[in-house]
Amino acid sequence: MRRKIGLCIAFKGTNYGMHLQGYATQQVLDQAGFDTEIIDYHSGKEKGIRWSTGAVRVAFTKIVRTAKKKLHKTRKQDNLHQENSNLRDAVSEQFRSRKLHNIVHVEGFSALRRKSADYFAVIVGSDQIWLPGVAFSNFFTLKFASQGVRRISYATSLGVSSYPNYAKKAAGDFWKQIDFLSVREQQGKDIIQSIVDIPVEVVADPTYLFTKDEWEELIPPENVIKPGYILCYFLGDSELIKQYARKFADSRGARLVSILSNECNSDDSKYADEVLIGKSPEEFVNLIRYADYVLTDSFHGLAFSVINQKQFLVFYRKRTDVKESRNSRIDNIVRSWDIEDRLVREPEKLEFPTNDIDYAAVIKNVEALREKSLAFLDRALNS
Repeated sequence: MRRKIGLCIAFKGTNYGMHLQGYATQQVLDQAGFDTEIIDYHSGKEKGIRWSTGAVRVAFTKIVRTAKKKLHKTRKQDNLHQENSNLRDAVSEQFRSRKLHNIVHVEGFSALRRKSADYFAVIVGSDQIWLPGVAFSNFFTLKFASQGVRRISYATSLGVSSYPNYAKKAAGDFWKQIDFLSVREQQGKDIIQSIVDIPVEVVADPTYLFTKDEWEELIPPENVIKPGYILCYFLGDSELIKQYARKFADSRGARLVSILSNECNSDDSKYADEVLIGKSPEEFVNLIRYADYVLTDSFHGLAFSVINQKQFLVFYRKRTDVKESRNSRIDNIVRSWDIEDRLVREPEKLEFPTNDIDYAAVIKNVEALREKSLAFLDRALNS
């Protein structure tokens, strides 16, 4: 009889990386012989939260942030960004319908606790879902799991380079309750172990658990646009980075193509020769596969460049919606693959690479971490 696992992952929204890591997580567990359900949890009025000074602080911050997001949405988008937003909503819903399965809706904390009894294990990960405020909640912390249900964190990202004092005790308390704890970044491990003395393992993002050939089986190769292009995928809105991209393409006499971000209102037509809108997660992967070069500030833009052994450069994302830097995940991964020279820290200098990435060495590093990560999952699920 196949054992059942409840997945506590980010899967809604329109972010390409979120969709692809969620898909990879479910696929690797399905292929390992488990039945998986993705829990679509809504706390509603029954949140089951024990109020404290820290919890009140987080709730207030969330209210302010939600108000800012609503204000941002009320600002009129130009026609191109509005069309891109509408199309991305549609293709994201289609991707969830095609690629994800067994999504179960759960309303309220009591129902969530009852539902947990259906599972052999509950797994949280990947993505940036352990931001400090999460310590006061019940879902991504796995606090809801019934006694006897195995609690596993796979490649969860803390998303910040340090934890504030107000969240440390609450975070330490829930981390100690997780039976098998792994994170995606070394910085995450360091933060956890500076707060509580427990074992923590660093493992690969779920997208790296499949090889280039295996990803071609999951998402078949297909040309999306005319070949012969440098691909830009920038979530941020840095004019310096985009000027760098234009100069870089000109230095190579290349056509510059941009996937329009739906997280900022930049006018990419000012620097790119071609602007793409409404592309699906599958098209995102294929645009990287067939690019001559990739320029990105996205963690998963970098990930699929590495998986497909593409020449690329990565930049720090410029963000205005959060105070904390979330660039540690980029630092960590280029260090892990020993390709720190592909990180452009000062785009204003317009210094272009003169060497190619040695993928023979990179793939050895990827394979080693993949083997270690799959071994962690095997221990967590079968020991």
